[in-house]
Order: sequence, then C-alpha cells, then structure tokens
Amino acid sequence: MTMLQVNYFLAATAAGSLTQAAEELGISQPTLSEQIRKLEQSVGVPLFTRAKQGLTLTEAGQRFLPHARKVARDYEAAMESVSGIRDSREGTVAFGMFNSGQYVLSGLIPAFRSLYPNIHVRVIGSNSAQVADMVRSGRLEAGVVALPIDARGLTMSDVLWSCEAAYFHTKPVLTEPVTIEGLLQRPLVLPDSGWAQNDPTRRQLSERAQALGKPFVPDIEVETGAAALAIAASGTAAAVASVPVAEALGYTNRLNHVSLDPPLIETFAVISRDPTTLSPATKAMIKLAEEHMRMLHREYQPV
Repeated sequence: MTMLQVNYFLAATAAGSLTQAAEELGISQPTLSEQIRKLEQSVGVPLFTRAKQGLTLTEAGQRFLPHARKVARDYEAAMESVSGIRDSREGTVAFGMFNSGQYVLSGLIPAFRSLYPNIHVRVIGSNSAQVADMVRSGRLEAGVVALPIDARGLTMSDVLWSCEAAYFHTKPVLTEPVTIEGLLQRPLVLPDSGWAQNDPTRRQLSERAQALGKPFVPDIEVETGAAALAIAASGTAAAVASVPVAEALGYTNRLNHVSLDPPLIETFAVISRDPTTLSPATKAMIKLAEEHMRMLHREYQPV
C-alpha cells in the first residue's frame, strides 16, 4: 500500500466515480483504476462496488475510509513538520572551517543569517584534516578546508580560492624571498600543533625539506595562526602564514613579510558528505561559502 494509492482511494470515494476522480486528479482513468486495484490486492478485500451508477463503498471500504483519512492527515502533518527545513527556513547547519577561516570568511555567517534568520548556525573551527575527519564521520555535514587533505569518502569541490603563504618577520633588512634552507636556519613558529603531520601547509614545507634530506621541525608550535603571528610580532620567531589571514588580523601593518622561494600557494575547497543527503540549510551555506571564496580568490589571487 502506498500513499499515492490511499490518496486515489479518497479521491474516488469523494467523487463517487472513477471517471470524475481521474479528471480531478489530472490522470487517466486506467491509471486510477490500476492503482485502486493494487490497493484492494494489498488489503485483501474489495473496497468499492462498481456499477453504472458509479462507485459505492463496500463494508470493508467503509471501515477502511476513516483510517485512510487519518493516514492522509498524518502524512500531511509529517511533511509540514519538515517544511521549514526543506525550504531553508528552520533547522541547524553544522559547518566546519579551517582554523583561520573565521577571519577571512568573517562575512559568511552574517550573510547566511540575513538570508535565513531562523536557522541555527554551528561552525567548528579546526585544522583542515580534522574538519575532513568530522565530515567523513558525519559529525559535520560540510566544511571549508585547505588542500591537500585525505578526500576518501568525501565529495570535494574544485579549488575555489588560492592565496600565498608568506614569511612574516620583524627584520627590516630581509627583503628577498626565503628558501627552505633559509627557513630551516631561522627560528620559526607554526600553527596547528595538534595536527602537525596532517596540516596541508606543513606538508608542503616538509616535502621541500625532505628533498634536501633534512627534517622539518619548527622551533615553536601553537594551535592557531593568530597565536603564531602574535609570537612573530614579539620578535621571538618568524611565522609562515596566509597573507589574507595576516591582513585580516592586522599583522601586515605590524610585520614585514616576504615570499618563500618557490612561493608557497595555499588552496581551498568545500568538502561534504554525499550531496544527495545534505540538508537544504547546509546546501545554502555551501553556496554562500563558494561565493565568498570566489570573491577572495579574485582579491588575493597569486601573481
């Protein structure tokens, strides 16, 4: 028994005629007759007596009628209960973001809330590798991450934004790009201490050091980019950080910065679980995140 069959039964009962019911439903009479026949097969008894004068309910049909009406009401109530979420008016969106994303994507949440004021927003800021794990495990529906990450079990967008990560320092005499050899010789502070082996930026730096046969171990490790830049501003160590992040935090006016040699380019994308299972609220958040990241790409696109 299907909801469609129940609705056809109710329509035929109200019309008293298969021809009239089919016309009101906008379907052919054979289609209506076939679905009602299948419903009668499902319940095991005839529900209508068919005559030239029209349809009349059998005793079984009369007993079935109030239950069919209740099923229809309950179905309508069930659909209405999720209509706010379905139409992106209510519900919760759980979204992940790489640690420094809250600074460069600060306009994302206000923009989302202005469009969907009744949707609760929960944004988890973490290392990109951790965001990927949380999306993969179902704790988050989607997120913005720095690449590369382990994309197994995830749907990933194209690269939406790329920017340069530079060497931030307090030495005014340093104006030339810094090679990996130079980086290894100077005190350095890096963020994402809890995810050092999986952090995308660290992986790029480690690969450069490995090509020289040397380990890559920063002198100081902290959890956030903001903390790393604060230490760099104290003169204790230099930091490698995204230029847009440093600008958003006000450090491009407080610190000198030069490119790495070769330039270190960070790339960003949106990841999610199976797109067919995403809530409408999350789909709306992804769409806005993609728009914001494309704007950032136009502003900070590496030369």
